[in-house]
Amino acid sequence: MLNLESLDIQKQKINELEKVEELKNIFPEIFEDGKLNIEKFKNILFDIKDEKTEHYSFNWNGKQDCYKIIKQKSNLTLKVDEDKTIPDGNNVFIEGDNLEVLKLLQTSYHKKIKMIYIDPPYNKDKDFVYSDTWGDTITNYLIQTDQLSDEGYTSTKTSSSGRRHTNWLNMIYPRLWLSRNLLKDDGVIFVSIDDDEVANLRKVMDEIYGEENFVAQIMPIVNPGGRDYNQIAVTHEYLLIYTKTENAELNEIKKDIEFKLFDNDGGFELRDLRNRNPKFHSGNRPNLFYPFYVNPSIVDEYGNCAVSLKKDENYTIEVKPYNSTGKESVWRWGTIKSNENIVNENPKLSQIVAKKKLDGGWTISEKNRRTTTKVKSIWDETEMRTEDGTRQIRALFNETLFDHPKPKDFLKRIVEIGSNEEDIILDFFAGSGTTAHAVIDLNALVEDSNRKFICVQWDEKTSENSVSRENGFETIFDITKARIDKAGEQIAKGDIGFRTFEIVEDQKQKIYQKSLEDVSQEDLLVMMEKPDISSNEEILYNLFVAEALPLSTKHQELIKDKLYLASNVAFILGDITSDELVEALKDKKECEYITVYSPNISNDKFTLEIESNISKLGIKSDKLRFRG
Repeated sequence: MLNLESLDIQKQKINELEKVEELKNIFPEIFEDGKLNIEKFKNILFDIKDEKTEHYSFNWNGKQDCYKIIKQKSNLTLKVDEDKTIPDGNNVFIEGDNLEVLKLLQTSYHKKIKMIYIDPPYNKDKDFVYSDTWGDTITNYLIQTDQLSDEGYTSTKTSSSGRRHTNWLNMIYPRLWLSRNLLKDDGVIFVSIDDDEVANLRKVMDEIYGEENFVAQIMPIVNPGGRDYNQIAVTHEYLLIYTKTENAELNEIKKDIEFKLFDNDGGFELRDLRNRNPKFHSGNRPNLFYPFYVNPSIVDEYGNCAVSLKKDENYTIEVKPYNSTGKESVWRWGTIKSNENIVNENPKLSQIVAKKKLDGGWTISEKNRRTTTKVKSIWDETEMRTEDGTRQIRALFNETLFDHPKPKDFLKRIVEIGSNEEDIILDFFAGSGTTAHAVIDLNALVEDSNRKFICVQWDEKTSENSVSRENGFETIFDITKARIDKAGEQIAKGDIGFRTFEIVEDQKQKIYQKSLEDVSQEDLLVMMEKPDISSNEEILYNLFVAEALPLSTKHQELIKDKLYLASNVAFILGDITSDELVEALKDKKECEYITVYSPNISNDKFTLEIESNISKLGIKSDKLRFRG
């Protein structure tokens, strides 16, 4: 039976939707995330203007909650995964949510990372999901930003919610914010992205890293044939580069060059000394506008003639910096630098020479011996393409286990320009593990390169019935680890080992975050229990974090299960006597601090006497710390 009332309601809804669509066509600017902004609509209709409240800003729903998440301490701890560790390496691989990992790294890696590279989710049609695994911190975050589903998963693109960009921003913002604290003052960050979020990412990076620290927006050509999903076949992605401060400089890359000219100092090529910038002239660069004088009778086998800054009977031909149309420009060097590089009467020894042009004019050139060059803003080499990354995965596994992996040479170039021989490289969206592979490969190829990597990958499940699952890889983390393993085996040179950690919940840390009035009887019972950490090894690495020591720090066991030494810190993890402590540390001149893990110490006498004990070693009481 036909329900007329229901039919009328449906018609009314359809009419309302049609009106909304009409409004969108007329005033598209009043809609945000698919919803009508009433205030914008009022301003258009009634010409309302409040100059006091108008200012440039970048906001979205959930941004204030991002700050809360950033400030909230992690309630997690690190657990060593010995089964997944490849010993004797200085590299670190962490399994877990990168938001929580970044929080855990804040102390031990504050201003210690030289370079960060990340390839975050691009927010494409396929939903990016993050698993809610890690307790209150993330749960609250997801609830506040309307991202938590009944299944315990989140998506940065939910077509029904109209919050596609908002959710992606809420995901990326706190992670980028925390990442900045880890970079050295001369550090640099590289972020891969595509058209969907590049505009928002630029705004986020400008806000967190500073617009003044923007370096470049590189355009890698990843698919020359083009991905023809839309009306334009897209061939490129983007690589955003920001430095932490203005003190940072990128390295140059090697030029593919074979010198054809030689003098007493070796090979060279001639480079015009005239500045090609059309904006420069004698009016705004007067110190760079001056004449050279040429002696055409002193010439080498290549036709290069001697030059001078002084005119005399031999140096008679005047050359000023004019372009081919006769327009005034300037030199790249001032007179002081030019004079330092001129050897009169001998173009074989001089670093500045002159050469006659076909039209009768003269070119003043420097002998350029550089074998490196600045990277260009477009990377169109074959080895930069996605297909090359896919080939590399297939070569390692005999299967294509990962969609759109970054090619190794792409990451090698980034690592090469963004870091130096002893630096630490961080990738907290490790994915297929290309960053780690590139670091291992570069260390093997470049003499004295001893770069270290820290990679983070959460245990995202591989798809059911996928090639990955069929080959025994339950999670993306499993693929990442296997890739690093195989890369190390294949290269078999340099530092190929890494220590593997996973992040786990620590109930005590949750209680530490509570105010006294919120602490329950259950909490007190938990605090009285022995720590969840099962081994001294795990305790030690968590103490490394507390003492700002890198997770790759090597340690010595001075007294079994009781006393350890790592870098300049001695760690007391079990009952020990005063005499044992003094005897074990008396020759350890590098020891400057002593940390006592209190939950494992039951020797009350030692605890009371510890300050006098350490004074025998020349260590002051302010260098003594109790943890736990």
